Amino acid sequence: MRAHVIENNIVTNTIEVDSLDFMPNLVDATEGNIGWSYVDGVFTEPADTRTDEEKAESARSIRDSKLSATDWTASTDVTMTAAMTAYRQALRDVPAQAGFPNTIDWPTSP
Repeated sequence: MRAHVIENNIVTNTIEVDSLDFMPNLVDATEGNIGWSYVDGVFTEPADTRTDEEKAESARSIRDSKLSATDWTASTDVTMTAAMTAYRQALRDVPAQAGFPNTIDWPTSP
């Protein structure tokens, strides 16, 4: 089973164990992640302290990666489907979404 290691109420690591009994600071890793707080049995995600510029840069990097993964569909010997054309355009339009970069509605790959 996966377990989180908790130190000073913060998840510091996730490990595979047979039992939670051998270390007093283990919690079943059914939710949460490294960096999350764990107080009174509740996991809380850390606040996102990045600037809007940093969030936008990260989102554009993700967008560019998604576009790169579909570049093969734009080859001269491949006929791109209408769904793929729409998906790639929706990816290009991500920075124009209302709420960007704090709220992003990522398009679904066809």
